[in-house]
Amino acid sequence: TLVNALNEPEDKYFSGWIKLYEMLANDFLYADPFNLVIFCDNHDMSRFYTEVGEDNKKFMTGIAWLMTMRGIPQVYYGTEIMMGNPMSRSHGEIRSDFPGGWPGDTVNAFTGAGLSEVQKESRVFFKKLLNWRKGKNIIHTGKLMQFAPEDGIYVFFRYNDEGKVMTVLNKCNKEKTLSLDRLSEMLDGVSRGHDIITGRDYDFSEPLPLSPGWPIILELK
Repeated sequence: TLVNALNEPEDKYFSGWIKLYEMLANDFLYADPFNLVIFCDNHDMSRFYTEVGEDNKKFMTGIAWLMTMRGIPQVYYGTEIMMGNPMSRSHGEIRSDFPGGWPGDTVNAFTGAGLSEVQKESRVFFKKLLNWRKGKNIIHTGKLMQFAPEDGIYVFFRYNDEGKVMTVLNKCNKEKTLSLDRLSEMLDGVSRGHDIITGRDYDFSEPLPLSPGWPIILELK
């Protein structure tokens, strides 16, 4: 569902983000949806980077969703450096060796040597996001509130008595602004947000500027 949501256009009501939104609306079917393992790929599936057409923005957006959504994220080895299976869907390619660690390897993902610029960017993104996430009880056990996607933008919140985290996913290929009025149920008393990826602070007295196809994860103040 995540792959379909990222790849499908937003020009129809039952296409794109709405599928992910409606899937999560079925959480009432589970005794404890917060204890489910969630993942974007594994050893029996085509790799996520390949499934989103090796589009680094879609890839980063999907990882931002995975790491801030309810449940326990599972990450297949090599996803952090955008490993793919572009030649086939054979399990041999899907389960190809992780690069590095042996004498003579020209690419070493442990050190970053030989990685492309987008792979290095992904590695830094993962490291920053996971180091932030591991100490955030609000992400581990906090409640979930999602809002219906609109104009290619999907917003959800994780929250508890200690605070709130807001994830904004923008699939559009142009700059957008997000009106915060319809999110007032979760933003009452909130004056600003701090992006844990870029370190940028946003003033919530005005619409939120969104870069084309890039996710933001905000700690709310």
